[in-house]
Amino acid sequence: MATARTESTTSKKAAPKTADAPAAAAAESLLTPGTILAERYRDTAYEALVGKNGENVTAVMSAGEAMLTGMAEVSQEMMAFAGNRLRQDMESAEDFAKAGSPEELFAKHCSFAQRAAQQYAEETSKLIGMMARIQQSCWAPMQECTKTALHGLNANGKDAEKK
Repeated sequence: MATARTESTTSKKAAPKTADAPAAAAAESLLTPGTILAERYRDTAYEALVGKNGENVTAVMSAGEAMLTGMAEVSQEMMAFAGNRLRQDMESAEDFAKAGSPEELFAKHCSFAQRAAQQYAEETSKLIGMMARIQQSCWAPMQECTKTALHGLNANGKDAEKK
């Protein structure tokens, strides 16, 4: 009659590798206090800048909203200016037709050109001011987000130095 043979199972542990021991010791010797501090600072800096994606996205969205709102204002201003200029140009054309002499027509043309040049210069100045304001409002959310992140980096870097 055949009997079943059972073998005992024991957990076998792998023998420690002695060949890698010198490499591990060499790696340990490379980790000086300065490199450890640099590694900690690098890790905290990365987390501070990249780990706050939600805040970064919010800042970008706020900047985009400011730009679109500002550009809509610029567009409305330009349309209003163009409409006013067109109306004044038509009125001037009627006035030119009423001129009684070449000298009077020339004087009316000069007056028209001077007034138009002055209005275009004023409108250009107004648009430049609007664009500067829009630019500042677009940068404000990004600037605040970056200041906060950099302040966090400085705080984390000082904490890492103390450790």
